[in-house]
Amino acid sequence: MDLLDTVLKDSHHRVVYTYVEEPGEIELSCKVEDLPVRDEIKRVLKKRGITRLYKFQEEAIKNVLEGENVFISAGTGTGKTEAFLIPLIEKILEEPYRGVQALLIYPTKALARDQYKRINDFLSYFFGLRAAIYDGDIPERERKNIYNFPPQILITNPDMIHVSLLFSPEFRKLISSLKFVILDDMHVYSGVFGIHVAYIMRRLKKAISHRVQFIGTSATLENPEEFASQIFGEPVKVVRASYGRRGRLIHVLVRPIERSKRMEAIVLLRRCLESDFKTLLFVDSHRTAEFLKLLANRYKLKVELHRAGIPPEIRRRIEEGLKSGRIKAVIATPTLELGIDIGDLDSIILYNVPPTFSKYIQRTGRAGRRGQTAFIFTILGDDPISSYYERNPEEFFKQRIDPIILNLDNDEIAKIHLLAMAAESSLTIDRLNEFEKRVIMNLEKEGLVRVKRYVVPTVKGRRVLRRKLNIRGIGDIVRIVTKTGKTIGFREMPMALRELHPGAIYLHGGTPYLSLKLEKNRAVVAALPKGYDLVTYPLYYTLPHEIETLDKSQAYGLPLEYLDLTLNEVVYGYVVKRFPSMEMLEEKILDREYSYNFRTKGLLIIFPVQTEGSEMENAEAFHAIEHAMITAAQLVTGAAASDIGGVSFPSGHIYIYDAYPGGSGVSKTIVRKIEEVLLKAYDIVSNCKCADGCPKCIYSPYCGNNNKVLSRIKATIVLREILMKRTKLEAIPRFGKPVV
Repeated sequence: MDLLDTVLKDSHHRVVYTYVEEPGEIELSCKVEDLPVRDEIKRVLKKRGITRLYKFQEEAIKNVLEGENVFISAGTGTGKTEAFLIPLIEKILEEPYRGVQALLIYPTKALARDQYKRINDFLSYFFGLRAAIYDGDIPERERKNIYNFPPQILITNPDMIHVSLLFSPEFRKLISSLKFVILDDMHVYSGVFGIHVAYIMRRLKKAISHRVQFIGTSATLENPEEFASQIFGEPVKVVRASYGRRGRLIHVLVRPIERSKRMEAIVLLRRCLESDFKTLLFVDSHRTAEFLKLLANRYKLKVELHRAGIPPEIRRRIEEGLKSGRIKAVIATPTLELGIDIGDLDSIILYNVPPTFSKYIQRTGRAGRRGQTAFIFTILGDDPISSYYERNPEEFFKQRIDPIILNLDNDEIAKIHLLAMAAESSLTIDRLNEFEKRVIMNLEKEGLVRVKRYVVPTVKGRRVLRRKLNIRGIGDIVRIVTKTGKTIGFREMPMALRELHPGAIYLHGGTPYLSLKLEKNRAVVAALPKGYDLVTYPLYYTLPHEIETLDKSQAYGLPLEYLDLTLNEVVYGYVVKRFPSMEMLEEKILDREYSYNFRTKGLLIIFPVQTEGSEMENAEAFHAIEHAMITAAQLVTGAAASDIGGVSFPSGHIYIYDAYPGGSGVSKTIVRKIEEVLLKAYDIVSNCKCADGCPKCIYSPYCGNNNKVLSRIKATIVLREILMKRTKLEAIPRFGKPVV
């Protein structure tokens, strides 16, 4: 059966756009004989069937051998690993028994273990060379073996380095002879996680004391030199591969008609299975993944679920099943967009337009690698981003890869790592920049450090460090327990506030739970019966408090400020809906408000009040503009919806902020591109054909007001006046109730 013909004939959806990506070749370069490495390595390469290298591989090898910090930018499956492994082996063979010479860092334990076999296979050709896994899952006995008989290459993840630098003198001794630090799949280090990793690299260099050489790789980065320099803390030379793909890819944008987006995903999945296609269905949240798995089970489709929070042994079984062909279809969150070897795919279904175009490239790069024609289906829904690309489909495929901007001046993250630096070895104030000196002063005020000749953590400071071992976020961690006290998972604040307030339905591992109690660091839940079909969404508001103005500018004559903020997020109720129809059943108000305070970065833009309108009418206009700006910011910056928060006031004050404590850098990028954001926001509100607001333009699944107090028409009028520069702004104090 021709899958594409079947899709095109379907009357229950419309094919919006089709784009065919033809195969290409990567530029070839020298023969193996001409490489500047020892003959032993050349013989091994030939044994492995490698007789000629790509140009980017040769360039990377030469730069590494010359002692440069190198960043390798090349497509999925093009041989980036060989590009850094060949020069590593050449250098290691100069002093093979020196101890650990290379620290090979992967973003996740799963990816590290997946690559371990491949790397050890390569090393096995060289007498005495080996790699070892060093992560939180290795038994104590194996860890002692590593300390006593160090391998030349240690394979790990940033989380393990963070903890080991803090608590393991054996680890610090183990890396004392390190020459190389390699970070693979570096595009993952965006936002909060990336800021943590940049500080961990700085701590690593401080622990080693001599110069180490950095190597980074990624398939998808627009600003590799700037980004890698931020992570490494040093200048870097970029080596790029010419683009190449073995197979032909057919990209299809599909909009369902007369059926839900969920049913569209299930229908496409079923047709792929009927065509015997190995298929991945990508989603962006574990809740959506659970919903789709429930539907797939109802329609008796043989589909597995792969997401964070599922036991590692189950995830590994699924990965092996996909690779062998025993499993044909998997619903996955971003856990499978990294380089884990799952073999080749015939089709990929994207349930959402991915948060960034680099994620689109990463996910679609899994298909067509055998040389066959493969299909990519992106499902457009009733949301503003889908509607924008439905109007501008060519723009979707002409996007540039998104730059990753890190905001290293994140007080909350800097606190953790400066405390750690002081705990690990002597730290003096003169080694710090002005921002870090300010952070140390605040730590001293909080009683977490003493500052004399050296910065020394107090007992209280060391206790704080033991609680701050999570580097995937910043917020306080809430433990999820059953009434019997069994821990089933964890959630980070402020998201835990929205998902685990009393009365919330929380999905975990296919089981719905009712949240009974939410305390400071614990949520008590009770399992609900199988087939339970209700879901909840929180009602909340946010109060911003300005701490400091970091920068001032204008956009279309409007005052614009980049700020240090404190946010007070308050959940006061929730909406109950029926799954899968999402019919709203009722709104419930909680018996008390649940709140969480955190500090972050954000922007304030002040719009002119419409003097002829009431306070409510102004609130409707500015709330709609806030929603449209958040959507536009996602299009412009490549941020995910969950990365950005917003709150508006009827006085015209609109705050757009980083949703993570301390800030992630997204709002700073929005400030830089504010004019483009406002233009796209106008496009979103002015081109919809709805009466006065709908899911396609200004409704948001993250709205704390259940998408009330919104007017697309009033937002269009305000933005049109601004963009045509017909308005004069008279600054007035902020007033009215906040609307999110």
